[in-house]
Amino acid sequence: MTRDEIDEFLARPLVGVITTLDAEGRPRATPIWYAWKDGEAYMFTGRDTLKWRNLERNPHASLCVDWREPPYAAVTMDGPVREVEGQLYEFVLGMALRYYGEEEGREFAESYRDNPPGVVAFALTPRRIATFRS
Repeated sequence: MTRDEIDEFLARPLVGVITTLDAEGRPRATPIWYAWKDGEAYMFTGRDTLKWRNLERNPHASLCVDWREPPYAAVTMDGPVREVEGQLYEFVLGMALRYYGEEEGREFAESYRDNPPGVVAFALTPRRIATFRS
């Protein structure tokens, strides 16, 4: 895929799978929402989740986003992860609207309005991107 095709693919409201390494170095994969912006994948999670504890210990991850119907396609990336500061509500609202639509998305995001301290936004900056198409 070209860079434009990657950007177009990642603009779809697909669920990604993030993989982190646990304390013993074992891979742990879990589904996650993401937003692709300016060449980075933005995500959020609870600070008490295994994925965030893993990222605090080892701030690197991989993210796989795939289309599971013919013609199959996937974009996989890996790289360092950093915490993102800012208004969590706006960040979550953008993703919730993308994944749920207007009414349900606004309702979902409402609980993030006051920037709950137990939630963290983060970005993965890809060092490598691999693509697949059938």
